[in-house]
Amino acid sequence: MDLPLIGMGGIATARDALEFILAGASAIQVGTANFVHPDAATRVLDGLEEYLVRHEFASVRELVGSLASGVTV
Repeated sequence: MDLPLIGMGGIATARDALEFILAGASAIQVGTANFVHPDAATRVLDGLEEYLVRHEFASVRELVGSLASGVTV
């Protein structure tokens, strides 16, 4: 049975989110970072979008679990 993984804990930047996604998370949570920067979730989203465009990925789904295939942050 396939269960979705959710990346939680310590996500404050797009790089943090990408590390969880590459490791297999199909969703991530930005929590405490919002107390420091109320726009943290927006910053993470913008950074993810920038990464996708720069590396020519059509969707975040292409990155989920791709650490094993050699994709790097």
